[in-house]
Amino acid sequence: MNVPRALGRIGPRGGHRLSGPAGGLSARARACRSAGLIALASLLLSGLVPVAGAAPDTGDSSGRDETPAPVQILDLTTSGGQATEVGRSGLDDVQGSTGEGTGSADAASVSAAPIRSTTAAVPALAQTPGTAGAPAASILPADTDPQADATLLTDPLQVDRFFVAGFTWTGGAELPDGVRIYLRVRENGTWSPWYLNEAADAGRDDRTTSGTGEFVTGGADAIQASVVGGSLPAGLQLALVPSRPQGEEVLDADGLKTTEAAPTPVIEETAASQPQGAQVDPAATTPSASPAWVTRPAAAPVAAPVVAPAATTANGLPVAVTTRAEWGAKASYMSWDPEYARAGHVVVHHTAGTNSYSAGQSASIVRGIYYYHAVTLDWGDIGYNFLVDKFGTVFEGRSGSVAAPAGKMSVGAHARGVNTGTMGISMMGDYSTVSPSDAQLGSVGRMAGWFLKRAGITDANGRAGLRVWTTERYQAGSTISMPRILGHRDVGHTTCPGNVGYSKLGTIRAIAQTQIGGGSASSTAPGSVTLRGAILTAWTAAGGERSRMGLPTTSEIASSKGGVYQRFEHGVAYWTRATGAQFVAEPVLSAWGGYWYEKGSMGYPRSGVVSGPGGSFRQSFEGGVAYW
Repeated sequence: MNVPRALGRIGPRGGHRLSGPAGGLSARARACRSAGLIALASLLLSGLVPVAGAAPDTGDSSGRDETPAPVQILDLTTSGGQATEVGRSGLDDVQGSTGEGTGSADAASVSAAPIRSTTAAVPALAQTPGTAGAPAASILPADTDPQADATLLTDPLQVDRFFVAGFTWTGGAELPDGVRIYLRVRENGTWSPWYLNEAADAGRDDRTTSGTGEFVTGGADAIQASVVGGSLPAGLQLALVPSRPQGEEVLDADGLKTTEAAPTPVIEETAASQPQGAQVDPAATTPSASPAWVTRPAAAPVAAPVVAPAATTANGLPVAVTTRAEWGAKASYMSWDPEYARAGHVVVHHTAGTNSYSAGQSASIVRGIYYYHAVTLDWGDIGYNFLVDKFGTVFEGRSGSVAAPAGKMSVGAHARGVNTGTMGISMMGDYSTVSPSDAQLGSVGRMAGWFLKRAGITDANGRAGLRVWTTERYQAGSTISMPRILGHRDVGHTTCPGNVGYSKLGTIRAIAQTQIGGGSASSTAPGSVTLRGAILTAWTAAGGERSRMGLPTTSEIASSKGGVYQRFEHGVAYWTRATGAQFVAEPVLSAWGGYWYEKGSMGYPRSGVVSGPGGSFRQSFEGGVAYW
């Protein structure tokens, strides 16, 4: 049995005044620096798909988070890519705990490894032994030990409270090959899991600063950072943004204090999505809003919506939106005036980090993201058009988003390559292993429906061409077929909006369709499409238009291995000579998409849904079985 290590010195280091150079930041970022780090509450993973929830309190009554404070900066590598004293500080502890150089380590410490996350999204797809390997549909046990495998490792360090963190570096947008950056934080005395921090596949199309996506917390007061890989990025810094950032301060190694750190899990998410472009088409369906078989444990209840006072419901907004003026967007941080362009797609995002924030802390997080995007990453403004917290409160992001003319949107910095032509809306929280709350999904769906309806789009479940402006996942200048409402991972090299978040896109589309006012716009009158052969026989036997599949919305479409598929209102029918006609609906359809549908290692469905003991269900595929 592997015994996890708790790394980090117990005693504090010196108490010198924090000072240091600003490093290689933009002129505007240096100008904002005058005089932080982050502690995260642990993310408790329980049940099948927990729901992000927290008591709807009003935040810190002491007001300690409302006092302006500097953004804390930790220099982790030099301009030449060498670890700084801070970046090397934790490596001595690892070597000591494993007995390197001493020959005296016991077996437990030599074989020790961090706890692995075992929580899976619903449904779990178990591959048949011997089938080709494919990415899992949710969180996988990590193969990397951020401590034992580290090239750079800080001590667990005490810092001032912060709400948003992020890493930046120089020398190119991408990290060196094989390099991974991890962060864990302490909130309310409890350490979070180690989280993989992805290079941001976002930003302005003309961006020059390289960094990770924002990492949000509910107010953290300690951090530990790790870099794993053969080489280190040059000029690596960690920025910790407080509730009301004012200036920046580089933390000096001699002034930092270490703290005790308990062992915590490692969470790494694989990009297990089938891009919803031209290659594989059947994902654009209308699943039920809340599958009856999704378990929501009592340990993680859905919090009641807490709507902050909002200044506007202008432009026919379906929910009250907290404007930039109300959440406190500091005008001096913005250097990018609104630019409007025609838009007809919605890109759904999530943020990295923990989900432990309160309703009263949401505005602090939005201000932190604004500073990180506008100043630290030098985008000039917040990248998202709108942000929605787990209580369903909507915040205006990019300047000009609320005032956008019908059919247009203020160009954001949320999905490089398709910033123009889309509205970006981010669910605040990490939805890799937990589900967005009903309130959050409801607000996201209604905002998406509002935007599409104003653009004259009547089918939230439809698809349309989307032009790519810079080469990211797709070639610049190309036009790709995309769902009207898509996930960030569909157009970028990212896991955003998390595997569980991504599985909720069908719910968001259904809510958006209701907001548009057309019910299920995919419904078609009998005779407008063709039903024939085995699919017709199976559909008729299941109850025809009264079945759970509803009416057909397309005729048969040819696919791989000589098979065909046909879309229905609430799922997709598949047929091959070997498997016959089988229906696939949510929640299996989205999870199966992580294996590239019928073209991936799971292959075609071999059965319909079969009920099991205790209210469980399963569906068999050529390469495995889906359970939920």
